[in-house]
Amino acid sequence: MKHFICTHTFHSEETKKAYFEDNKDISSREWFASVEGEKVKCIQHWLGDQDFWFCHWIAESENQIHEKLEAVGADKLFLTMPQEMKVYATAQEPDKKLYSATSYTTIS
Repeated sequence: MKHFICTHTFHSEETKKAYFEDNKDISSREWFASVEGEKVKCIQHWLGDQDFWFCHWIAESENQIHEKLEAVGADKLFLTMPQEMKVYATAQEPDKKLYSATSYTTIS
């Protein structure tokens, strides 16, 4: 599975309002379950006051993310730009060699 950071933005103020109204009572568990599939899964979600927000997905391809969002109707509310991240690191893996499997030429 590959790691992707997705940048999202609503189509309009109306779709933004509809999204939050439809999801006002949803729990984190329910939200993440709604965007999980056999080969795609959102594992983190960040939302601020700006026009863009971000999610961390794992999937075999960018297309699988788009297909999952279409399946739940999210494509009708917002645009999504997935970008594959060649390097994924967390503080929980303190001894991981960050760049041993990736060369500069494969990420440029």
